[in-house]
Formats: sequence, C-alpha cells, structure tokens
Amino acid sequence: METSGNKSLAKKILCVIVTLLPMAIYMVVYMPVFFWVESLEPAGGFHIIHTSIDDMIPVVEAFIVPYVLWLPYLVAGMIAIAIKSRKISRKTSYMLMTGMSLFIVVSLVYPNALELRAAIPGRENIFIDWISYLHAIDTPTDVLPSLHVYNAIVVAGGLYLAFPEKKVLLAASDLLTLLIILSTVFIKQHSIIDVIAGIVLFIPVFIIICFVIKPLKKPEETAQRAE
Repeated sequence: METSGNKSLAKKILCVIVTLLPMAIYMVVYMPVFFWVESLEPAGGFHIIHTSIDDMIPVVEAFIVPYVLWLPYLVAGMIAIAIKSRKISRKTSYMLMTGMSLFIVVSLVYPNALELRAAIPGRENIFIDWISYLHAIDTPTDVLPSLHVYNAIVVAGGLYLAFPEKKVLLAASDLLTLLIILSTVFIKQHSIIDVIAGIVLFIPVFIIICFVIKPLKKPEETAQRAE
C-alpha cells in the first residue's frame, strides 16, 4: 500500500517536473541552434575579444573545479527553486531563456572569438589536463557574453528570491557563483569583457522579468495579506 509520505514525495517530484518542463523544452530546441551557430564561419571573420587586463590575469588551473561545477550548480539550484516556488522558478527560467536567446543573437550579429589559450602553461598536473580537454572540445568562438557568468548569476538571484531567509545557503551560493565567474578568466575560457557583458546583461533582464512583468510580491507583502 502506498503511504501518504510516498504520495507527497511523488506529488512534489511531479510538480518539479511540470514547473521545469518549459525550460527543458527550450533546451531541446536551443542546443541544436547553439551547435549550428558554433559551426558557422562568418565571411568577415571573427571579432577578437581582448584587453590588456586579460594579459595580466595568470592561469590558475585549480579554477577548473568551480568551472565544471557550473552545470551541477544550475541543475541543483533550479530544482531547489522549483520545489520552493513555482512562480519564482518560472521567472528564473524566463531569465535563463532570455539571456541564452540574446546570446545567440549576439553571436550571429557580432561573431566573436578569443586568442587567450596560448597562455596555458606547459606544467603537468590533473587540472591542466582537464583544461586541455575542455579546450579540445569547446571552441574559442562565440564567447560574448559569458553564459557561464550570466546563468550562474541568474540562478543565484533565483535562490535569493526563493530562500531569502536561508543565509547559509545564500552565502554558499554567492561563494560558488563568485568562483565560477573568476574561473572563466583564470582558465582562459573568457575575456574580462565577456564577464562584464554577462553581468551587465543580467541587470535589466532581472529587473524587467522579476519586477516589471507581473512583479513578484515581497515576502512582507505576502505575510500582510495573509493576516
């Protein structure tokens, strides 16, 4: 006989699946488009993204760890948000989809690339091996804005909206997000320009989606209505 606890768990899992379904469908469409854009060879060539600051940033290969934690962080964060609030989860999904769609537009209108990978040192260790493998499977094209930066900040923002009272959780999220952002430049996956562009893109998208289009209610407003 199925217990009430099992029914409750199954209901929560179903709710999470339904809540995240639009994002999952979007990814099914987005990934082929992304790889198609990556395969393009623009007639005018790529615009090289580079600043003198990039040359001053050393390679710190240990940053490959937070870099690869990006995807687990996004998945775990989105599931946690979906469990807590369907509305906030959808807002977070809309922010992710908006940024990723704009990334495709930028890549088509302004084809861009990096020439930073020559800076990877010749020393041998497991982290350098990971970076070499990453560079082998990921082209240095279409890097502006950095989706590693943008998506990490979006999920961090969603966690703030969903769990404003969970200070330890938010502190851990902030730390990991910061390490992910830093990792993009310390393993030469992105220019500082890509990082700034990702941060700048997040600000208007966050404001418009969360506080202009069907704005989210503040926790204190919800409490007052319940009284």
